[in-house]
Amino acid sequence: MSTPVLPGLPDRQVEMRIGGLYWLACESPDTADRLCTQLLAGLPATARALLVNATGASRDLVKGIADDHGPGHLTLFDLPSMSTNRLIQALRHDVPRVRGGEGALWLVRVPHKGWDELVADSLALWCARAQDWLRSVGSTLLVVGDSPPPALLDILIRHNDNISGLAQVYIAQGARHLLVHFWSNEAGVNGPHDLLLLDEGRGFRVSPLPDDERSAPAANDQRQVLAQAQVLGGEAPPTAQWQLFDDPDALLERGMDTQAATLIFALSGTDEVNALATRLYQLRSHCGRALKLVVREMLPGLRQHEEQLLLASGANLIVPHGTPFLRFLTLMRGIQGQRWQRPLAAEPSTLLARLRPLEVRGSLSPRAFAAAVKKMVDNTVGTEVRHQLLRLQPLSTLSPVAVMQQLQLRRYGDVACLADGVPYLFLFACSPSLVEAALRNVLRLPWEDVIAGYESVLPSRVLPTLAFQSDDVALVDTRVLEPVDTPPDTEAFRPLQPKPVSLQSLESHP
Repeated sequence: MSTPVLPGLPDRQVEMRIGGLYWLACESPDTADRLCTQLLAGLPATARALLVNATGASRDLVKGIADDHGPGHLTLFDLPSMSTNRLIQALRHDVPRVRGGEGALWLVRVPHKGWDELVADSLALWCARAQDWLRSVGSTLLVVGDSPPPALLDILIRHNDNISGLAQVYIAQGARHLLVHFWSNEAGVNGPHDLLLLDEGRGFRVSPLPDDERSAPAANDQRQVLAQAQVLGGEAPPTAQWQLFDDPDALLERGMDTQAATLIFALSGTDEVNALATRLYQLRSHCGRALKLVVREMLPGLRQHEEQLLLASGANLIVPHGTPFLRFLTLMRGIQGQRWQRPLAAEPSTLLARLRPLEVRGSLSPRAFAAAVKKMVDNTVGTEVRHQLLRLQPLSTLSPVAVMQQLQLRRYGDVACLADGVPYLFLFACSPSLVEAALRNVLRLPWEDVIAGYESVLPSRVLPTLAFQSDDVALVDTRVLEPVDTPPDTEAFRPLQPKPVSLQSLESHP
């Protein structure tokens, strides 16, 4: 008897067979948790399931399941926080010892941080032994993890002999996708399949691409490249099919007569973003989805929400500043034949307003903090913009209030609060890789001299708690800072450099 991964999905693509080990890697912890809950809720009353949670409390994943839904027998296990190698060993040694695991669905929720080449051998050994054990007891096991490093997917694909299926949830061009790399069940082996995964609030639903996204006859201009001369950076045009323009409006006018050509615009500063978004929107609206629209960043400065504006206005690809010319050409080749899949924004200015942070910054009351964070997170749902909500851990020698006094939050959207004696910090449009660089930027002292560490937490888990119902503002420095133009992350987080000072220039004061 097969087990469906998600209700309503095609059996051939998503059912799991008895004795199989499957893997689902999600782009965020929230998506992973919700898919676990949805899978359990969709099991019939005749099913037997066991949930192992290495990311938190298992009860939190099942508390939203109605009494008349889900398996007839569900056993919950929690694993404490541990290193990746120890977690793999625990799964390898402890799971087979659990009684009552025969003829059941095992659902294992894990964090994917640290799952890289250093654990490849341990992971391969576990997969081999787990699949042998599953066959012997007639059970099925699905691992659900979040935020996978690129190396993990490569490792799992490499060891596909010991894995029955691998799927990945990711966000591209503002849409959430379910990519089934390979999947083996009673219907055979199939894949890859790339499906749209729609968020309906209470659960996810797979949707096929709209009719106009499917293959269409190729236009006769598909190999033509129209570009601003500036994007070449002094290099010669790669082929005779490139046509160059000095003025972006001239490129726009010529591009209006194309169907599937590649148009490349230069972006020399953030003050050009709105005008460029308008040009992209006009081209995409008039020429359709086969047109390839590329933006090459000539100077650093593009922020995440501005990048999202350009993508939602019609861009297929944004090439970052500093990309070598040959790499730029490789990226260009990669989008040939691609049809733009993202829903077109109703109007660029409306989208820009949604992607901008709220005009608030600094220390807030817990209630105001929770409301502001929820608003900014909700505004950017479905985009690649990532925020960080951090629970700060003060050094033993410092009080939480002293930590709050060290914060200097200049950017709109960066807010902090003291909730139930714990300092929280929200960083708008900050990727996980830039957290420590951001901490260096927002703390007056080196962050290691202020906090012992930090924990990235999900807004949906912590903001509804009682700790964020207070209207009390921490007694900290509340000086109002004038708004400043924030440079790009690579510039804003650049370490301070020593500056030589002549001794003759120093004056003594009594």
